Amino acid sequence: VLLLIASSLLSAADDYKLGPDSIPQAGVPEGSIEKLFFNQSEIYPGTERDWWIYVPAQYDPAEPACLMVWQDGHSRVTRDGQWRVPVVFDNLIHRGEMPVTIGVFISPGLVPAPNENAEARYNRSFEYDSMGDRYARFLIEEMIPQVEAKYNVSKDPNDRAIAGASSGAIA
Repeated sequence: VLLLIASSLLSAADDYKLGPDSIPQAGVPEGSIEKLFFNQSEIYPGTERDWWIYVPAQYDPAEPACLMVWQDGHSRVTRDGQWRVPVVFDNLIHRGEMPVTIGVFISPGLVPAPNENAEARYNRSFEYDSMGDRYARFLIEEMIPQVEAKYNVSKDPNDRAIAGASSGAIA
């Protein structure tokens, strides 16, 4: 009985249909995505990580843009994955339902393997689940300034957001 229930739930998950905001729409300009690498953290020394900056097509350097930071950036920044955040941003910004927003997609740190016979250590749980201000300081002191150096980002706290799922939401 449990097996039948579980299999019906799994097939229901396969039937999920993406809404129109998650699908590229005709006439909607596509924002750009720049992939970056960061390995100079003083807050999480010895870590390295990939991260991305999404810039909407409507971005105008003369106007401050909103800012949204995403944890587990590697799975949120794709245009054809489960989350499709850039596609959703493109559609909502184009329709004026969302302000011009720069997205920052940060992957958790990785501590490289010390030698070829060892495995790298994933730092996700340490960064996201730890109590204290360390991850917030990492964003405020190390990551966001890199975005602000390249783009005109609003300083108004009402123009900033952070998002994640599971431990990424805890962060």
